[in-house]
Amino acid sequence: MRTELSNHKHAATVAVCNFFVLWPELLKGDFEECERHSAELVAYCAEKKVEQWRLFAAICHALACATLQPTGENIAAVRAALSAKNRTGLRMYDSVFVSQLAWALLAAGDIPSAEATLREAFAFVEDSGELFWLAELHRLDGRIALKRPEPERARAEASFLEAIEIARSQEALILELRAATDLAQLRRDGGAGADPRTLLEPILAAIEGGETTGDVRKARALIAEIA
Repeated sequence: MRTELSNHKHAATVAVCNFFVLWPELLKGDFEECERHSAELVAYCAEKKVEQWRLFAAICHALACATLQPTGENIAAVRAALSAKNRTGLRMYDSVFVSQLAWALLAAGDIPSAEATLREAFAFVEDSGELFWLAELHRLDGRIALKRPEPERARAEASFLEAIEIARSQEALILELRAATDLAQLRRDGGAGADPRTLLEPILAAIEGGETTGDVRKARALIAEIA
């Protein structure tokens, strides 16, 4: 919990401010920090009876745990946390929550469930108009295509290209970089001989202040490895 808010008398204000500390951690993939901060927020919200933000924090905590350790128990905890939230009628951020569940299922090797969960995320986006995470859904579709018993490289490339196009149209540089890094990796593994700098360096040049993020480090490591 943020210490500067510890003496604030309005519990809902403390809860929402702390949620938007851990929320970027989930989006960036800082799952260790997200797990720690979300557990603290769940405990605080339970004590102060701030139920809406307890539900959101509980989902973040379950997702962080399931991503770090994609066991059946942790994945079941995500489903339970999502169901508890959805019973209240809250569906905000489900494009992130549901797709992150699909990532955990993919990490667990459950390809059919990952694909079915991704379809749920796409359906939610279509119904709700919550578009800010759509590029990541297409990137995940590409990653799933590569994990099938017979990898579908053409489908994966098309999905990565779609993710890049969407992210670029939204000026979502980190999401564009993620998809471009996956595409560069795919082309390298396929022996295409494409120089990753063509894809990655223009995006990296446009990102300010993100040199320590995992996405930037991964892209730069790929350039160093291939170039």
